[in-house]
Amino acid sequence: MIEGQLDNTRPGKVTGWMLFAGMDKKVIFDLSGDFHRDIRGAKIYLSGDARENEPGDKEYMKGFSTEQTGKAGDITAGLWPYDYVKGYCYIEWYSRDNGRVVLELEPDQVQIIGKPLDAQECEPVSRQQQAENMSEFMSDLLAAISRNKRNNKQNE
Repeated sequence: MIEGQLDNTRPGKVTGWMLFAGMDKKVIFDLSGDFHRDIRGAKIYLSGDARENEPGDKEYMKGFSTEQTGKAGDITAGLWPYDYVKGYCYIEWYSRDNGRVVLELEPDQVQIIGKPLDAQECEPVSRQQQAENMSEFMSDLLAAISRNKRNNKQNE
């Protein structure tokens, strides 16, 4: 990831964009869900350590959709209150096209834009919902593996 911005100023919605090395277009985000309480209600600007035109980037990013729609997973800057991780930025989402995607960034790679909601007045992200997101992802993954095995047997 070169840079990006995610926005959770609308409750229940995470939107934004990211620019990845090896991709000609920005990746656009439209996810249901919320950031964790440390940054909920704010935007975050992300600066990655990737650079454009590195060898192998286009091949690595092949198949990564420029439209990431689905569900927000755990998205936190790792600040108090520590609902998920402490001391680093963790960004997870469940994409309809690409499955589960996770980015981990250092604290200096994240800038909070705006004022997050008062953490004391927000409920933590539901661990049950996150477990359901992971379960749905794993079920979809197993179904895809099963389909591939059947297709390979038919082609033999």
